Amino acid sequence: SIERRCRARGAPSGLAMSALARRRSAPRRRNLAVAASLFALCCDVGRGEPRLMRLESLMGRLAEVGAEMETRQHRLAALSDFRSGLLSGERLPISSAQRHNLERASPLVSEVTVDVRHRPLSANTSRHFQHLRTLAIEMHVRLHTFMPLKRSSSMGSRSAGPTALLLVLGSDSAFAIFDPGVEGSPVLGPLDLGHGAGREVTLMATTSSQESHYVVTVDDANVVRVHSLRVLARRDSARGASAPQAPSASATEDETSRPLMRLNVTLNFTSEFRLPAGIVGPSGEAPAITSVLPIERGDKTFFLVGDTLGGIGVFHRNGTLKGRTRVCEDPGGVRGLVKGQSHATLFFSSHSFGFFSISQVDSQSSPCVGWNAPVVDVVMDPAAQNPRVILALADGDVIVFSTMHGKSKVCDLTLKFPHVSALPFKLQLFRGHVMGVPMVIDKSAPARQGEYLREILFFNVAAMESGYGALPSGVVTVQASFKPWQPREVALAPSPTGDRSQALVAISFEGKAGLDLYTLSLKLPTALPEAVPVVEPHFAEPDEVSGWSSLLSWFPKIGVFGVVLVGVVLWNIRKAYSSPADDEFDEEFFQEQLRKARAAEEAEKHGRAGGIG
Repeated sequence: SIERRCRARGAPSGLAMSALARRRSAPRRRNLAVAASLFALCCDVGRGEPRLMRLESLMGRLAEVGAEMETRQHRLAALSDFRSGLLSGERLPISSAQRHNLERASPLVSEVTVDVRHRPLSANTSRHFQHLRTLAIEMHVRLHTFMPLKRSSSMGSRSAGPTALLLVLGSDSAFAIFDPGVEGSPVLGPLDLGHGAGREVTLMATTSSQESHYVVTVDDANVVRVHSLRVLARRDSARGASAPQAPSASATEDETSRPLMRLNVTLNFTSEFRLPAGIVGPSGEAPAITSVLPIERGDKTFFLVGDTLGGIGVFHRNGTLKGRTRVCEDPGGVRGLVKGQSHATLFFSSHSFGFFSISQVDSQSSPCVGWNAPVVDVVMDPAAQNPRVILALADGDVIVFSTMHGKSKVCDLTLKFPHVSALPFKLQLFRGHVMGVPMVIDKSAPARQGEYLREILFFNVAAMESGYGALPSGVVTVQASFKPWQPREVALAPSPTGDRSQALVAISFEGKAGLDLYTLSLKLPTALPEAVPVVEPHFAEPDEVSGWSSLLSWFPKIGVFGVVLVGVVLWNIRKAYSSPADDEFDEEFFQEQLRKARAAEEAEKHGRAGGIG
C-alpha cells in the first residue's frame, strides 16, 4: 500500500522503500532493504518495464545467435568439404535435404555433390555409352526421332539391314533421313516439307508400326502435313563385287556383320489439314496445336491433334475431321498425347491426365488429378502388373499413378521418385528403367536453367518398390555426364545387332551441330560396394507386352478358375474309369479285332485268285 501511494504521488519506488525502512526497527530495516533491492532489480525505475521480461528476451536473442553461429559453422565445414572435393576431383556426398536446398541457390552444387542416400551405382559414362559415329554434321538439329523398320525374313535376323531410320529436322525446317548404321550423307534429303517460306516446323511425329510409315509435321501456323514413307533395302551389287576390305580396329559388330545394303527411300505427300475454323477460347483466341500423334487401328490410320483450348481432334488419313471434343480446362490445354496399351490413348494437361477413345471421340473416364506442380512429360509402364502412368513435374519430382486395380479403374498414387534434380525430366523407358533427361522449360530465364549440369539418369523402378532402408537405395542405376556438352534431345531405338540388352541412342547437344550415336548398355560392373543393394529390374519385351499381358488382362480370373476346375474333374474321371485290368482288356480286344480284319482280307484275296484260275 505504501508503494502504491508513493507511485501515485510520483515518488521513486526506491525512495519510498527507504523511508519505510527508517520507520522500523533495525532487523526489520534490514529485511525491508533487501526487499527494496529485489524490487529495484525487478522494476525499471525510469520506464517501469519488468526486467525479468528483458532477461527472457535477451536469453532468446542469445539462443538465436548461438543457433546462427552453429549454422555458420556447418556452412564453413561444408565449404571446406566442397573445396576438398573440388581439389580432389570427387563429388561430395551430402544429404538429400541439403542438396535440394543448396541447388536452388547455386546450380554449381549439382555438379560437385551427390545424394548420399541415392548415389548412383555407376557413373562411368564411357562404360554405358559407347560412341559410334556422328551424323548430320552440317545440320543444326532441332527435332529427331527413330522410325522402326520391318526386317526381311529372307535375309536373316542379323543381316537384314537397319532396324530403324533416323529422321532429322534442322533449325531451318529442312528434313533429312539417315541410316544409323552408315556414316556419311543422308539416304534422303535435306528437303523442304512444303510448309511454305518463313514457316517454322514445331512438331514432328512418326508411326510406331513396322508396316506403314507416316511422318506428321506441324508448323507455327497450325498447319499439319502428312507424308508417307516407302523404304526398300537392296544389296549393293556394285559395292559387293569389289574386293573385300579388312574391318578397321574401330569397326563395331554391326558394321562388320551387316552386308553392303543400299536403301531406296521415297517420300510422298499424303494430306494437309488444320483445326476447323470457328473454334475460339473464352477470350476470343484461336487454339494452337500443342501435340500430334498418329494411331493405327487395323488398316485405318488416324491422326490425333491436341490444342491449347483442351480439345482433341481426330482426323482421317485424307485430312477430313472425324470429330473433336474438349477433355480438360487447365491452362495450356492438352500438353501431350501418348500411345497406350490395346486401344487406349493417354492425354495429359498441366494438372490432369486421362484416356481418350478414338472410336467414341471422347474421354473414357474422369481425368486423374492431385498434384501441384505442372506436368512436363508422361510415359506409360507396360511391364507393370497394373497399368501405371509416370508423370514428370516441373519442379523435378516424378510420381507414379496406378490406373487399374483388377478390373476396376482407379487413380492411386503408388510411387514417388527421389528428388535428385532441380530440372524437370524428359522420360523414356528402357528394360525396367526410367531414363530421365533434364530439360529446360523456363523460356523466360533460359540462362539460369542452362547453368545446371544436365546428366542422364536411369531409375530402377523395382528398387523403389522394394523400399528404402538405412543403406543406399540403389534406385539410380546409372548417372551419365557428357560435360562440357549439355544433352538437349535423346531418342532410343532397338539395337541393330538384335541384342535386347542394348539400344541405339541418338543425342543432340546444345550448341553443337549434328547428332551423336551411341550404343547404350546398363550392364553394371561386377565389383560393387557390398553396402550398395542391387535389385534386378522387372521388364517385359514388346512382344510379351502386346501378347500375353493384354490376353491375361482381358481373360477374367473366374475363367482361369473354371479351366483349372474342368481339368481336375477330367483327370479324376480318367483315374476312376481306367485301371490295369481295363488297359489289358482294351489291348487284347484291339489285337483280336486286328487279327479278324487280317483274316478277312486274306480270305478275300484267295477267293479272287481261285475265280480267275
